[in-house]
Order: sequence, then C-alpha cells, then structure tokens
Amino acid sequence: MVDYLRPVPQKYLSIDGVATLVHHRGPTTLPGSPPDLSTGRSVVCCHDAGVDGTRFGPLLDALAEGHSPMAYDQPGHGRSAGLDSLGSIDGLVGHLRGIGTAWSLDGPVLVGEGLGAAMAVQAATEAPDWPSALVLVGDVGASYDVDAEIEQLSAITAGKARREFDRSGYAPDTERPVYQQAFAAWVKTDPRATLGDRRAQAAWSLASPPAVPTLIVTGAHQPEAEVARAADLIGHLPAATHETLAGAGRHGVLEQPAALAALIDRFLADAANGGQR
Repeated sequence: MVDYLRPVPQKYLSIDGVATLVHHRGPTTLPGSPPDLSTGRSVVCCHDAGVDGTRFGPLLDALAEGHSPMAYDQPGHGRSAGLDSLGSIDGLVGHLRGIGTAWSLDGPVLVGEGLGAAMAVQAATEAPDWPSALVLVGDVGASYDVDAEIEQLSAITAGKARREFDRSGYAPDTERPVYQQAFAAWVKTDPRATLGDRRAQAAWSLASPPAVPTLIVTGAHQPEAEVARAADLIGHLPAATHETLAGAGRHGVLEQPAALAALIDRFLADAANGGQR
C-alpha cells in the first residue's frame, strides 16, 4: 500500500522574497543548493487549487528511479509563505520560472493537475523552448468554468458558509488513505488561497497553443463533461496525445500514482523517439 503521509526530502528556497517549500527525491544537498538532479529528466509537478505539493508524493516516488522529480507548495499553500494565492496564472508561472532559474532547470518536464495544468500550458506558451514536455492531469481544458466554486468560496471567506471537504470525482473503489491524504492538504490551505486560485483559473484561457509534446491524462471514472473538456484542449494543441488512466477519476495523481508514472515514462520515451511507439 502507498504510504501517502511518509516524510520526504524537502528544501526551502526564496523566490521573489517568498519562502517556497520544494519536495524532491534522491540525495539531499547543503542548504541553499539544489538537490541532486542528475538522474534522467527533471520533472516539476504543479499542484491544483487549494492543495499543496505533498499531493505528488507517491508519484515522485514512482518517478524517482528514472528521473529527478520534484513538487512544490505554491505561495499561500502548504508550508510555503503567504496566506493568499498569487491570484493569476501569469503570477504563478512567474513563480514557477523563478524556481527553474534558481536551480538551473533546463528543459524540465512540467506535470500539472487542474490549476497546475493551466500553469504548465501557459509556461510553454510564454517560453516554448523552456519545458521539454507537458503532462496534464485531472480537470484540464482550454478555459475553466469555476463560477460555482468561486461563489461558494466567496461565501466561506465572508463567514456565510461552512467549509466542506469535496469527495467528488474519485473512482468508486478509492481506498481510505487516498481521501486522508487529500483531506490533509485541503484542511491546511486557507480558503482565501483557494479562492485566489479559482479566480486565476476563471480569468485564464488558452491563447497561443504551444507546440511542446503534451500528454493529457484523464481517469476512466472521470465525469464525462471533464473528459469532453480535455478532448477540446487536445484539439487545440498540435503535439498532444491522450491516455486514459484505469482505476482513477479526476484525482489520478493520488488514486493511481504508479500507473500514472508508467504512462509518463512511456510518453517521454516516445517523445525522445520522435513520437514512435
């Protein structure tokens, strides 16, 4: 069984004065120095709204044998500094690029879930020569309709409604530890940060589609409307492929991390061979 709450190697670095916690794998290094990134490809995981980088822990474990994976807590999330989200996809991408600059990440693979997927696409749009590939997971699209979530979060932050943990979007046979890990990240994120995340998503839409090799992964149990939104995004991206993740809903990063890692490995191998399987 996957240990979702096992302690993992971590490092802080300052990006524009914001202390940012990065989760990584492999040997640690001296404070102020990047971790050892010499194995395979550098893989940077960008989390969804209202959670943090611990969400990717089991996926980092599964990728670590052949790659140098990492995830990080966005400002206002997890154990990074701040109470609020950066509030825009441009701001979040700038922070991501700051990590890349600080640690000299050349041609990283960007793995994005939900909000993180929008960040990955925008990063490739702004700097098509920077990421070498994108992996987009969960609820992804060329734009996001999150008005209902914004209305609910606005009521919560105004003290007019109670917070409730969202158990939707999981496969029917999801095990209890998956919910526990999701709850642990959700409960420690201020709803003001989640509201800023959702507003950032609402204001974003795909502008100039990047030609970076892209894998879009949807869960076999994901809602049909979300699968259709992902299909629409695939139609906009000239170098996109699609895979269905068995045994998963919207939260494949948590539900099936080993199987997702296998899809990523195969995709990266195919991309290195010119897309030929």
